[in-house]
Amino acid sequence: MGENNGIKAELCIGCGLCAQVCPHNAIFVIDDDKRVISFHPELCKDCNFECNDICPTNAISGKPSRVDLEFEYAHCQVCGKRLDYTVKTAEFLYHKLEKFYDHPEIVFMCDRCKHERVKEFPTEYLRFFGGILK
Repeated sequence: MGENNGIKAELCIGCGLCAQVCPHNAIFVIDDDKRVISFHPELCKDCNFECNDICPTNAISGKPSRVDLEFEYAHCQVCGKRLDYTVKTAEFLYHKLEKFYDHPEIVFMCDRCKHERVKEFPTEYLRFFGGILK
């Protein structure tokens, strides 16, 4: 792993996990009309490249470059409510989930609509996710 290889912007999904684990607060998540992931390598100090290790798409290699990446939020495809994650994160989760579960479209639903939707296939949902539906 190089010392300053940077960010592969096309791979970043805007999940913000890197910001959560950065021990020096060198990565910021700004949630407004869009989500911005802001990388500030000038704040980096010695670390174990936690941001590299946690990134689910391997978008960060070595010390990140100075860049602001902007992402659109996903919206519930049933009621239109803005979700707490980006379109790219939802797409990433969809492709992971579709390998194991017959209804990966639930990643494009808010919790309320998802709850209503899974009532249509409770046995399958419980088999995969566990838990109790009321």
